[in-house]
Amino acid sequence: MIRDAHRLLLTGVARHRGASVEAGELKRDQNWIGGVGRIDSARFIPAPPGETPEALDRLFAFVNREERAAPLIDAALAHYQFEAIHPFADGNGRVGRMLITLMLIDNGTLPQPLLYMSPYLERHKDRYIDLMYAVSRDGAWEEWVVFFLEAVAASAEETIAVVERLQDLQRAYRDRFQTARRSALMLRIIDLAFERPVRSISNIAEALGVTYAGAAGNVRELVAQGVAGEVAGTYPKLIRFPGVVAALGVG
Repeated sequence: MIRDAHRLLLTGVARHRGASVEAGELKRDQNWIGGVGRIDSARFIPAPPGETPEALDRLFAFVNREERAAPLIDAALAHYQFEAIHPFADGNGRVGRMLITLMLIDNGTLPQPLLYMSPYLERHKDRYIDLMYAVSRDGAWEEWVVFFLEAVAASAEETIAVVERLQDLQRAYRDRFQTARRSALMLRIIDLAFERPVRSISNIAEALGVTYAGAAGNVRELVAQGVAGEVAGTYPKLIRFPGVVAALGVG
């Protein structure tokens, strides 16, 4: 499953985000963290390629054991260990952060994948890395776990704020276009934008089971009203809902 997730995450990404890496395949060469392009100056050297499959097997035996500790503590320990193994040539951070949410869904802590920790960890990247390194060097587990729990709490609060912004925006859009007596299809397109805010017209038509012409006509009206906009240089043409994107806080 983790290899499949890695394959999906790295499919179609830019070269600097891992496009040159063989997606879904465990590392074949030794990787390292820190240093200036040389392993002898590295700050941390993860598991060698030959030991990586066994290290992952042990990690997931821990994750899937019957007698578990507190769910967030388990997630903190597993996330550290995954990053210490660093099983892929690139994309380890993305897969490792996804693993946190998957674990919390699997053990019933989260009903849906609503915990998104990347923004917090990026804002505190130096401390995040330093504390994981301190676990490897000094066994400083307590400091790492405290930081991880702080990150979960802050990320959960941020998620609540995002959900509230999205709910307020969706309500405002529906009120605006219902009172203007727009078509029911336009309201359905608006609701669809909150599931995924960048789509092609063909995708919109298919998702709603309507004709391309019907979807295109309503999209044109949403563009005219400033709710949607065309993404320049895309083919097929992509439609972006900037208000939804802004409410998500992703750009």
